[in-house]
Amino acid sequence: MPERCPHCNSPRLIKKGTRKKKLGIVQLFRCRSCGRVFTPGPQALRNKTYPVREILDGISTYNLGYSLSGTAAKISSRYGHTVALATLSRWINLHPSLTSYRRLREEGRTLCTPQQTIRTVKLYHRQVYEFAYHRPKLALLREGRLDDKRRGDTRFASLADFFESVPTACPHELFRNEDGNRGSQLAAGFFGTDHLIVNEKQNIATETAALILPTVGTNYERHPKLQRFMLVNDSTTVAIEVPIWLAENDIAALEKQHGVELVPKNGAPRSITGHIDFVQVRNGAVHILDYKPDARTNKPIAQLTIYALALTRLVPGLKLFDIKCSWFNEHEYCEFFPRTVLGRHMA
Repeated sequence: MPERCPHCNSPRLIKKGTRKKKLGIVQLFRCRSCGRVFTPGPQALRNKTYPVREILDGISTYNLGYSLSGTAAKISSRYGHTVALATLSRWINLHPSLTSYRRLREEGRTLCTPQQTIRTVKLYHRQVYEFAYHRPKLALLREGRLDDKRRGDTRFASLADFFESVPTACPHELFRNEDGNRGSQLAAGFFGTDHLIVNEKQNIATETAALILPTVGTNYERHPKLQRFMLVNDSTTVAIEVPIWLAENDIAALEKQHGVELVPKNGAPRSITGHIDFVQVRNGAVHILDYKPDARTNKPIAQLTIYALALTRLVPGLKLFDIKCSWFNEHEYCEFFPRTVLGRHMA
């Protein structure tokens, strides 16, 4: 269900039947404010012969490293009708800004087969999380060739090491501990907002969300569909659903370093766990992103700051100064420096 009318921006929407297309059926919506009937999704993908999901699947399959003919064969088999090479080529060129991995794709193909490009590990942490990372991007990150603006910069090579260590190093029992603290549920009392500046803007993340979300059937699918598309197709997203954890010794060290109390002491060993939606590397910084459908009202500053602090403990050499945090939806992207949240002893 789209959130707002594309014509008048009203949230007063109702379903208004369907429209049959050559290769599918499209749900229509009517705006109660302006009365117009519309198909959800970006203008560039409306009135296409092929279903939007199929187009996006074709783009992702190609960027995994399959050849043009190999991608066409897979999509044709998957959806039960032939897709011409010329059609597929047009799809691939539809959204160059959202599919920036194209510039690295040929090099990525020499590093991994399409089947090996994404490594996914299921984490059974109260619920199931699908942690995944992009192998060619990690290899290029180690060599300082992922970020065009910081060629030769290998400061974040240890981040790649951390992602690859997660399947064996992650203390899964800590995530299953009923007495542990979730980063997303911590009170915000440990930080101040005196020096906090949140920049609101639109960027590639908001544009990608606006492209992907109208194709998602249920709210449950929002996160994984958006995460997987960005991991496969952009040049900056290196991992998704990244587990983070802080044991008692980590919490005590961070509290001493920054002069704050992250979790009240109750006599028992404390712990904090969580999962980062997206980790990106761009413009000389590590970016922690969280998708929030209600981004305007839900401001996860405490949660994202905890995630940043946890990464400084888990990734050798990574400093708080290296990290930027953001939350976003298809309408806005809100960004801040976690170092401005904490009062002293910046690391």
